[in-house]
Amino acid sequence: MEKSRLAIFSFAAALVIAAGVALLQNNNATAQQASQTTYRIQETKMSTAAPVAHTGNLPHAVVFALPLLEDGKVYTGRATFAASKPIEVEVLHVYNPAQAPDKEHGEPPTAVINGTKITYSHLTGLVDNTIVLGDVPTAAGTFEFTGSALVFHKRSSEPFTVTYTIDATVRSLTR
Repeated sequence: MEKSRLAIFSFAAALVIAAGVALLQNNNATAQQASQTTYRIQETKMSTAAPVAHTGNLPHAVVFALPLLEDGKVYTGRATFAASKPIEVEVLHVYNPAQAPDKEHGEPPTAVINGTKITYSHLTGLVDNTIVLGDVPTAAGTFEFTGSALVFHKRSSEPFTVTYTIDATVRSLTR
């Protein structure tokens, strides 16, 4: 009889543990979903002057498709666009190295936007600038990205218009 009660107790304890594990997994999944925001947007915007100017140059023309995140989160997603003129795509990254790079290793290109130091990836290889409508060169492309902001960009101050569709999720960094 004692063995039978012990077996029932062990079985009941195993059920409680399994239910607890399932509840923790469910809570973790719910917390992860709550910490994510999804952006599905389709917009047409005209460029403005960049918030930073490089020494000796006119301000670059830009459209911030996704604003700079400074809260330890990043966008991950896919974008498709068509622009009125040849442009570049830039993915911005908050630049905060744990250790300042030495001269031998060098530092990537940086800029400061609203007090936040950033570096950036030019995605020129993903942009098709060979499209010509009549006599006017344009740009279009589709790409995947992960970073702190998404910017359509022209190194000159020449204005442009861009239409884009973005499907991206904001996620917390894991380290």
